[in-house]
Amino acid sequence: MIRSTLTAHLAERDRKELTLQLNDRDIGLLATHRQQHYVASGNRRVQLIAGILTDKDDPSAIHNTRVQLRQWQLAFRNLQIQGLSRFMEEGIDDGLEADFLFLMTAEIVFVFCRRDLGVYLHRGERIYRQQPTLPPHANLSESIRKLDFYAFRPRENDNFLIIDPEFIELFMAEELEDLFGDMRQLNVSMAELSSIASQSGYSDDTTWFSVHVQRIDAGQIGSYKTATLGNSQYDHSDFLQSIRRSKVVPLRDGNVRILPPELEMQRQVRYLEESQAKAPKFVSSFGYEKPSLQNKKANNNRQYPSAARTQEENPPEPKVIDRIKMWNAGGIKSYLKKFLYKITHLFEHSRSLSILTFLAIVLLVLLLLVWGITSIGSAKSNKGELTSTESTLAQSSAIDPDETIFEIEVEVRANSLQVMTSPGATDLVATLQRGDRVFQTSQAEEGWVRVRLPDGRQGYVLVQLLFPEE
Repeated sequence: MIRSTLTAHLAERDRKELTLQLNDRDIGLLATHRQQHYVASGNRRVQLIAGILTDKDDPSAIHNTRVQLRQWQLAFRNLQIQGLSRFMEEGIDDGLEADFLFLMTAEIVFVFCRRDLGVYLHRGERIYRQQPTLPPHANLSESIRKLDFYAFRPRENDNFLIIDPEFIELFMAEELEDLFGDMRQLNVSMAELSSIASQSGYSDDTTWFSVHVQRIDAGQIGSYKTATLGNSQYDHSDFLQSIRRSKVVPLRDGNVRILPPELEMQRQVRYLEESQAKAPKFVSSFGYEKPSLQNKKANNNRQYPSAARTQEENPPEPKVIDRIKMWNAGGIKSYLKKFLYKITHLFEHSRSLSILTFLAIVLLVLLLLVWGITSIGSAKSNKGELTSTESTLAQSSAIDPDETIFEIEVEVRANSLQVMTSPGATDLVATLQRGDRVFQTSQAEEGWVRVRLPDGRQGYVLVQLLFPEE
């Protein structure tokens, strides 16, 4: 026997879609309860939590869920009588479906859950994340077989938490270890964490499941011989002993999810097979259907059984395009979330001061960014103006000396005379005063005449200003 406390918390969106079988109680969408927290405790040979997603707007889906609830209630009774190993070998069939399944005995814990949920173990003063492992060779329905599978041995005072990993990543491992030290106050701790998570942009509420192992009855443990004869409450069957246990990663080393190599290869091969099965079939112009790749493969396997066995033992490596499709950026996302959490928790004892410091850093970075962009733009603008001025001056001074037919020295009689780069231009070469001398180097054309200054620069002036008397 094992004495434990099961706690389930349903978020508002899941309370309208998820139905749970908590030992012998059904809660959620199809139950009459309207609260969000559910607790069940007591001595059981096998503890059970089964979750079924239901479309509340589909009458047929609601009917099927009611049928599933009755079957899970019968399965729970069989679990208490037969034990977990015999139930897993014989009891679970295609009729029992679930989107979440938790089974616990004094010997082992089984968890079947979606990939967007993480299984965490608080043991002693540390928190660990359980890793998926190979599913058991049992008669499981397709809905259960698609879920991630976890298997590990429980101990007294263990605390299990099944929750969204993104919620866990919002907090430091040390904070969670302190809060989860007392599972009797779990609802209060989770409410506090949800309030803090909402300030970081996370949804206000999230669904989670927790299990607190209070006592494992050790009075019935006998020798292996006694256990095999069935006098022990513990299940030492070969079925349970053959299951590979889940590996663990301390939360302080990272909130990571690692699949076993065999399971990763199986999923890749299954993905390739499903992709080939979904490939379009080609029909010839004669009106009959060509054999698909799958039929050709089956014919080849019948003709060459040894080659088929070799392919099964050594499945093909997925192609580059398949690896790209299956690539997951969860590592980068996790790193960014950890960085954001650290930079918004610079001061451990003052949340408001940490937020103000974070905003000040963001404003400083924005100011530096704007200043850098402005500096680069002004530098380019100044460089362009200098280049255009130099080119204009070069054009104005680059007058072919062969075109100079004569030079006549002229005294400036106007109070102020502006020398321009070209006739009618706005670029100024120099400004002359009364009494200055220049050299006329061309005849007047359209009211302008070319002159040369004593320092060698050349430009154009108005004839009426150079010779006001005329």
